[in-house]
Amino acid sequence: MLGLITGSGFYDLPGLEEAVDRKVETPYGTVNLVYGTWNSCPVVFLPRHGADHSVPPQRIPYRANLWALHEARARAVLATAVSGGINPVYRNGELVLIDQFINLTHGRDDTFFDDEVRHTDMTKPYDPGLRQVLSDVAVEAGIDLIDGGTYVCASGPRFETPAEISMYAGFGGDLVGMTGYPEVALARELDLPYAAVGVVSNPAAGLGTEELSLDDIWAVLNDAAEPLLRLLGGAAERLARCWE
Repeated sequence: MLGLITGSGFYDLPGLEEAVDRKVETPYGTVNLVYGTWNSCPVVFLPRHGADHSVPPQRIPYRANLWALHEARARAVLATAVSGGINPVYRNGELVLIDQFINLTHGRDDTFFDDEVRHTDMTKPYDPGLRQVLSDVAVEAGIDLIDGGTYVCASGPRFETPAEISMYAGFGGDLVGMTGYPEVALARELDLPYAAVGVVSNPAAGLGTEELSLDDIWAVLNDAAEPLLRLLGGAAERLARCWE
């Protein structure tokens, strides 16, 4: 079983077969999951903002979501991370295979170990094996994929200021988004292999020539959907073969 978490602009899986909606009860709340088969792989699908994009980033029940995928016996999780591009070489619509993160959120429940001392290694927060699968699929399918990038997670829901983006760039950030943390850390705590593909939707604040327009962002995401879904679908198919 493969877990799929998608973000803004990606609320369904075209070609998902035998789809069944299920409510999963967790210690952290109820989660709506969609079970089905996608590219010959059993999957459990979770749009993190909800199917109608009604859940803002600061209200996403991250612990419930990851616990539900773990309870569903997902063997790995692939996620999307719609992001502003900090790295000046990134173009709109670029796909980036994230390998590091910087957490600048505040107030989020970001651990399952509230009542015990447990330190989780984060040297390689994004699973190298899953990253290799995505990289191999990209090469074979002719999909442009930047291998490696540091994702900065801000709290949102507002966009960042140009001064903040300048600071993030100084930290070594390549992408900025609002939802990739604590997902990745919670997956590590559950020993759940996790990989994320950043989708550059726009230049980060102060790096473009115009103010951010949501209409422009949606247009970029619409164009990026085809290669992104081919990448994830190819990875799902390959993982299904490996798990047989």
